[in-house]
Amino acid sequence: MAPQSFTAFYHQLEEQFLLPILRLDEPETCLKLVECLNETGFSLLEITLTTPDALRLIRQINDQGMSCGAGTVLNVAQAEAALSAGATFLVSPGLSAGIAAVAAEANVPYLGGVQTATEVMHALELGMDCLKLFPASSGGIEHLKALRGPFPQVSWLPTGGIEFSELPAWRKAGALAVGQGTRLVSAAALKNGDWDTIRAELREIYQQLKA
Repeated sequence: MAPQSFTAFYHQLEEQFLLPILRLDEPETCLKLVECLNETGFSLLEITLTTPDALRLIRQINDQGMSCGAGTVLNVAQAEAALSAGATFLVSPGLSAGIAAVAAEANVPYLGGVQTATEVMHALELGMDCLKLFPASSGGIEHLKALRGPFPQVSWLPTGGIEFSELPAWRKAGALAVGQGTRLVSAAALKNGDWDTIRAELREIYQQLKA
């Protein structure tokens, strides 16, 4: 059974269902989008380490009372830096035994990316039971269904190439939650700094997820 902190994290992830993944070129634009997300009900999010000044952003966001994890964590050094910055969880595009060990030592959830049954078995051997299916668009919903058969103990975060309209189908297929990048708001509104439109879009998304 997962420690209580893990249980609380997975419950929050399941309740929110959509995990916003922020990968932006401008840190201040990122912070403004985070503000809009928080205002509209999304208090759990991921900042990728490919975002400029990502570690500062992670610390600042968590200091504001949200729960911000680090994404695109590729090695142990990045994992340790992210945890030092206050990341509440770690996410990778692939699976790393080294990162898993660092996360376990820090008692922080780590969602490593997998695609194959062999990778899932490796993750289970490392003590992981919540995994990122990446890229989710490669095999689609049928791939998730196929993996859930032999691995009913695994909780899934499909990420990569998923459209918002597909979220109900992913939920029905058994996803714990779905990771989605900035495509969840209109690119034009983001580029133009139209925050009223972005808030309206996020509010509608949140309401649809709760319906």
